[in-house]
Amino acid sequence: MENMENNENMKMEPSEEFEKYMQDNDNLGIPQPGEVRKCTVIQVGPEHMIVDVSAKTEGMINVRDLVRDPKDYKPGDVIEAVVTSYRADDESKLYLSERKYVIRKLLNELKKDGVGKIVKGHIVRKVRGGYNVEIGGALSAFLPGSQSSSLNSVDPSKLVEKEYEFEVMTFEQRRKGKSYNIVVSRDSVINRKRAEFLKDIQKGQKIKGKVDEITDFGVFVDVGAMTALLPRSEITWDKSVNVKEKFHIGDEIEAIVISKEPEKGKMSLSTKQLTPDPWENIESKYPIGTVTDATVTGIVPFGLFVKIEEGVKGLVHASEIFYGNYRRNLKDYFEEGQKVKVEVIELDIPKRRISFSIKKVVGDPWEGVEERHHIGDTLEAKVAKLLDNGAILEIEDGVSGFAHISELSWNFVKKPSDLLKKGQTVKAKILEIDPESRRMRLSVKRTTDDPWKKLAKEVKPGTPVDCEIISVKHSGAIVKVLNYDVEGFLPKSHFSGDIEEGKTVKAFVHKVSYNPKLDERDMVITLKDNFRPEKESKKKEESFFNSAPMTTTIGDMVHQKSEEQK
Repeated sequence: MENMENNENMKMEPSEEFEKYMQDNDNLGIPQPGEVRKCTVIQVGPEHMIVDVSAKTEGMINVRDLVRDPKDYKPGDVIEAVVTSYRADDESKLYLSERKYVIRKLLNELKKDGVGKIVKGHIVRKVRGGYNVEIGGALSAFLPGSQSSSLNSVDPSKLVEKEYEFEVMTFEQRRKGKSYNIVVSRDSVINRKRAEFLKDIQKGQKIKGKVDEITDFGVFVDVGAMTALLPRSEITWDKSVNVKEKFHIGDEIEAIVISKEPEKGKMSLSTKQLTPDPWENIESKYPIGTVTDATVTGIVPFGLFVKIEEGVKGLVHASEIFYGNYRRNLKDYFEEGQKVKVEVIELDIPKRRISFSIKKVVGDPWEGVEERHHIGDTLEAKVAKLLDNGAILEIEDGVSGFAHISELSWNFVKKPSDLLKKGQTVKAKILEIDPESRRMRLSVKRTTDDPWKKLAKEVKPGTPVDCEIISVKHSGAIVKVLNYDVEGFLPKSHFSGDIEEGKTVKAFVHKVSYNPKLDERDMVITLKDNFRPEKESKKKEESFFNSAPMTTTIGDMVHQKSEEQK
């Protein structure tokens, strides 16, 4: 333990004369060193404070001999100070010290009351093993670290700003009363007040306090005589509460005392018990079939967590969100904080579980679908999913149809993804509706006129056409006939040299096959300059087309040509 030496001039012990001066305000004689005078502040300067001591001369107190900050003194304030010296020269200067007076007074009180006395003071600085404390702004004492645990959470820079109460643990005179060793405790004061407080407080009692500290496991609340814990589980009936969003340091709150341990100096609080348990009588508040407002609080692959009131949260399973195919990315449709309408479909009160449905509130979109949509209707649809053999198109929420790859374009489509993108809006025509099986057949290409119809009327073998090379294959190339926006096939045997994708060429129609009843639309072109369709030998023509009959598509022809040349 560190000894705190107090080497002030303590030669003069209290006497009857000292007590007389303590009470006498009308002494107009020349004060003598050691006398105590009541002083009225006249002026406060940067180095000295001038005071009226009811004598023939004014007194001066050096700012170092004050027990408070000079700014805390105002003209007219009355203080007590002891005379330290008097110079009977031309200026007749009288010097006093408030600090020495306070030290003398405090030491006399400590000699009388001894250990256990409660004193007030400020922490001056942190030292090895504890803190230096100044009692009454004048008397030095030592506060061990073991007796100051209640200050550990206080910002060190703010320790010096506040006045604290301390209990004197040790008071020893040294060097025949010329110095003293004083040891104080802050924790003993806290423990004493805490014990008295806990003795009077009752379980179930309402209490007010200020938020002192926020942690993940709860909130510490300053209730005056002590700091109590508000556990996370007792903050609200909503177990998923974000403590740091609900509370801020310094917030004033009201709570109920739920437990106390006087022997350990602990007390626990609850704010959720200020309101009734929301699960009480929940069956009468939200019977099965009730439709109510809810807030989305979480989105997971298997559904949505929603809250209908504080402390009542349940699940909307993915199967209860959409009709039909419910395996969707829910984050594409919902976000946390979104308001939704839900229907109560299940209650498990012992386990505090409640299940909801969104789709039952919305209703089955396939009901009455034939009244809203008819075969032959053309409407806007959204590409919901791309398959190898076609695309799923959504025409309204919960109602989708299938467009086969052959119904996507009047031209050859190798992959649906070459033509469409997920989320894209397209026009589609209804070909078939089956409400019982919840199926609908759609066509994208039939929303436009068949370009092959016009081509079949205007083009015949030998007709010259302008073509753009779309893609080059091993067996030939796919070309687009520019004036008709249809695709044809250019066999490798019908051109010489290399051809490039994107290049426009002059060509001749070699063969056109158009039979809409059989969904047959094919055309072969040639780049041969000496091509004369009427002179082509029947045998040569048959040898080329035997592998591609009238019902063969361009894709089949490309594939077969590739196989022949392997």
